[in-house]
Amino acid sequence: MEAEGVNVDEYVFYPDVEEPATKVEEKIETPYPLASVDTNAILAVLNQMSSQMTSQLESQETRLTSKMEAQEARISEMSSQISSNMSTQLEEQKTYMASQIAEQLKEQEARITLQLEAQEEHISTKLEAQETKFSTQLGAVSGRQDKVEAEMDALKDRIRELQLNRPITSTFTLKVKFPTFDGSVPFQVFKLQFEKTSAANNWNAVDKVASLFVALKGPAAEILQTIPEYERNSYEVLMAAEERRSGSGHRKQIYQIELQNRYQKANEALQEFASDVEKLAQLANADARVEYSERVKIQNFINGIRDVAMKRVTYADPKQTFAETVSHSLTQEIAALLSKPA
Repeated sequence: MEAEGVNVDEYVFYPDVEEPATKVEEKIETPYPLASVDTNAILAVLNQMSSQMTSQLESQETRLTSKMEAQEARISEMSSQISSNMSTQLEEQKTYMASQIAEQLKEQEARITLQLEAQEEHISTKLEAQETKFSTQLGAVSGRQDKVEAEMDALKDRIRELQLNRPITSTFTLKVKFPTFDGSVPFQVFKLQFEKTSAANNWNAVDKVASLFVALKGPAAEILQTIPEYERNSYEVLMAAEERRSGSGHRKQIYQIELQNRYQKANEALQEFASDVEKLAQLANADARVEYSERVKIQNFINGIRDVAMKRVTYADPKQTFAETVSHSLTQEIAALLSKPA
């Protein structure tokens, strides 16, 4: 019944009803009629048969389980073997590909190295050629420069020797009498007068040196003793030395103080006062712009006027230039004198 798929535990037997004979019943040989068969004996037989079939099934299940486990073990072994084989093949393939790539890289590196070495050698050859050519040209230029310098030095020595030893030939013609300088007047004034006289008389370098020697008087001529003999024929050297000694560059601050403290004295003519202010302003601001110098002269002139009424009138009617300011003040002074009662 279990082989036929019938559940023995749930099967209900009906002894009083005639049922078709099953295969199990056919196998049982009953020496007695069915009606007289004991139900318990049938159940015992059936239980025994069920136990046998269960044992057989269990043994078959055990055999099947063993076979499946053996098959699974063999499959696992085969998988492991296949995986191992594939890993080995992959490692071999990786190793082979890595060796091939390394060989290709080495070959390419070798080719690049050879190309670079060839280019470097070519460039080095060109550079050496250029350096050799440049060194040759530089040597030639240096030689020519040394030769030119030697010739210039010899020419300078020759000119100096001729200047010291040759008789002085001059085209000196005196049209305008040159000024003299003893330090009592500003050096810039003397220099300006001397330059104008030189231009008017058309003096050359020799004439200017000779005239300067004669023009220096008293303390101003003492500077000639400090000049070396080979430089005494140079007009620029002589004038620069005298300017360092008597120039007004270091006295600008003194002139500025004198200009600020200059006021018209009692019984001093306005024209004389204006001239003195103009001279001090020129000495104190020799390098300044004309506009600035004009403003300084006008301001100091008006501040120094003694007459308060004239100062007020000059302030009330300002002029653009110093000359106009002085002229306006002189006009006011004359007007004041004429307007006084007899």
